[in-house]
Amino acid sequence: MHHPLPMRFGVALALALATAPLAMPTAQQPAQPAQPATPARPPAQPAAPATPATTPAAPAAAPAPAKVLVPVATNTVTANPDAFYGQAVTITASVEQILSRTSFVVDQRRVGTATLKGVKGPTDMLVLVPNIQSPIDLKSYVTVMGEVVKFDPAEVAKKAKDYKLDLPADALAKYAGRPALIATSVINDKFVDVAKRLPPPMNAEEEAFSKVMKQVAPAFAALRAGLDKSEAENANKNAAVLKQAFTDTEAFFKPKKPDATLWAGEARKHVESIQASVAAGKWDEAKTTAGTLQQACGRCHGQYRERFDDGSFRFKPER
Repeated sequence: MHHPLPMRFGVALALALATAPLAMPTAQQPAQPAQPATPARPPAQPAAPATPATTPAAPAAAPAPAKVLVPVATNTVTANPDAFYGQAVTITASVEQILSRTSFVVDQRRVGTATLKGVKGPTDMLVLVPNIQSPIDLKSYVTVMGEVVKFDPAEVAKKAKDYKLDLPADALAKYAGRPALIATSVINDKFVDVAKRLPPPMNAEEEAFSKVMKQVAPAFAALRAGLDKSEAENANKNAAVLKQAFTDTEAFFKPKKPDATLWAGEARKHVESIQASVAAGKWDEAKTTAGTLQQACGRCHGQYRERFDDGSFRFKPER
């Protein structure tokens, strides 16, 4: 038997997943009753064959069912692993062994000295957590979500490209060819997802820079609207906001990244060019420069902006 709290947690999760909306095939409509023959046609005369113009169109193919996480037990997977390879599953079980910083073993067979009746062979499963953020506790209950694979270091490398497998040699040998779970989520008994990658706290300089960056998108959108409508006052107002933002960005990157400093300076010059075009009434020229400005922002973001699992962004100092 499982502990009451983890069981309630696992059952609640299973119910939530089971009730998730699925894309189901459209039910077949019952056939319509045949229309009676018209009086003008003799009863023995067969109906005229339908022409291509009157042939009903074939029903559209039903959408494929949505792929959802399947709640399973470790012994269910280990008893028939071929049915689960490549499948997304969720398992609630006890942490029986911690093998390394990013790997542990879960099992439903043992709770204290109890065993599952009628189960033969090993029921424990290896769990690999490429993005683990904090350790889990031995003998605690966790809910793990991820993909079942046949354990092989080469296969793991394909599935988790940036993951460095850190299993000890004896574990590599023990679990070779057996089902393992590459986890994308590990919820511990405190309802914390330890596989969720969250951003570190920002320092004062990063806080100030974040405020600058948050001004850019709305100011740029308003600038484009002003240019589209040839509204000089609106365009000039938002161009001034952008010019100051890129000036501040230059100052932020100058002691850190020469290329980002250069890109920020180019962006500022694009804004100055837009201001000059607006003053001269050259609206098409200003719109063209605005498109170039947007590309400059995207280049810097692609290189130095990092997105975390909570949707927030941070400057990537390591590159």
